[in-house]
Amino acid sequence: MGYHVLPSYTHYWCEDPDVSVPFISSVLTRNRFSQILSNVHVNDNKNLDKNDKLSKIRPLIAKANSQFAKLYDVRRVQSVDESMVLFKGRSSIKQYCPMKPIKRGYKLWVRADMDGYISKFDVYQGKNGKENQKWNGFGLGESVVCEMVEDLFGGGHEVYFDNFFNSVPLMDFLKEKKVSACGTIRSNRKGLPLLMKEKDLKKGEFDFRTAEDLAFFGWKDNRVVYVLSNFHGTDKCSVLRTQKDGSRMEVSCPMAIKDYNCNMGGVDKADMLCSLYGMDRKSRKWWHRLFFGIIDRMLVNSYVVHNKLEDKAIPLLLFRRLVAQHLLTAATPPQIGRPLATSRCNTPPNPPKRRKTDLSVSADIRLTARGVHWPIFDEKRGRCELAGLLSPGVLGVLAGLESPMHRGY
Repeated sequence: MGYHVLPSYTHYWCEDPDVSVPFISSVLTRNRFSQILSNVHVNDNKNLDKNDKLSKIRPLIAKANSQFAKLYDVRRVQSVDESMVLFKGRSSIKQYCPMKPIKRGYKLWVRADMDGYISKFDVYQGKNGKENQKWNGFGLGESVVCEMVEDLFGGGHEVYFDNFFNSVPLMDFLKEKKVSACGTIRSNRKGLPLLMKEKDLKKGEFDFRTAEDLAFFGWKDNRVVYVLSNFHGTDKCSVLRTQKDGSRMEVSCPMAIKDYNCNMGGVDKADMLCSLYGMDRKSRKWWHRLFFGIIDRMLVNSYVVHNKLEDKAIPLLLFRRLVAQHLLTAATPPQIGRPLATSRCNTPPNPPKRRKTDLSVSADIRLTARGVHWPIFDEKRGRCELAGLLSPGVLGVLAGLESPMHRGY
């Protein structure tokens, strides 16, 4: 349903040739799919944590993070950024981000590499979330970075993030934990030294200050970009910039800015792969959007790992098609209805009986009285095969119940 999108999921079982999808309807019935979708649960409602707004889906988040870290070696270079899952309904954790392509929805904190593999993620619950409670002395942005890179402490990894997260105390803290960090920073952050004014710098020029293990740069591109790093020196390099006439010109810049531009797009790469063939669907349950979003990210991670293991990379569409085909053909498709003979000469060797003499439920199950087979009276389908064994009063009570086994699912 992610790469073959129809207006409603009921159209996949429609008999009209312009919208029908026999590949799905021949494997699973519509009523069975609706029943599964309406009964999907991740956590037991009796064991929900009232202090955790994500308690309904917390086991899936924990399991996904565990598997992401277990099944893939974390690359040396990582990036931390925000991600959004579309949701326009009512929820206390819904966020509005006007600068993002998805402006309304659930905000995710994500750590990923440049291949788009998500190593760790969490859902933002608001100002009173667990990030602020665990890392005392840090604001929201700094707490998120500490939470995302906690398992990298002492590993010598490089982490990149933007100006929402960066600060001088955070850089000092990560340096103590042996984590190399670099990111853009707002010029009005506390603890930053003064640099040359923007009007005094020409395009390609930069000013910097160093103190102990920190380096603070102000580089003039179309405007001044400020970068703070705890492992870069004052080395220079050159980058290509497009001019107004379309020509390309080399411009000098600090090595810290070039490394930031080359290693900061991991989360954006993962979001792009999720958005291409996402299986997001409307639902009355608020957590279903997160459920579908997490499954999409599982598929993206699987796609990245698949291309790493294979000699030749395949397109994402082909990968998702292969996954869907293997999942749908894993079980033998059920036979819906009775076979029809095209002619009298082509009659099946064992034609179906016109009158049913054998019961579909064996006696050992039928006579146990454990609620395995619930007979019901259906006006469309006729009288139940075991209705004669029950009194009219019992049949009236059971008339409102539905049983997957009795319906033939």
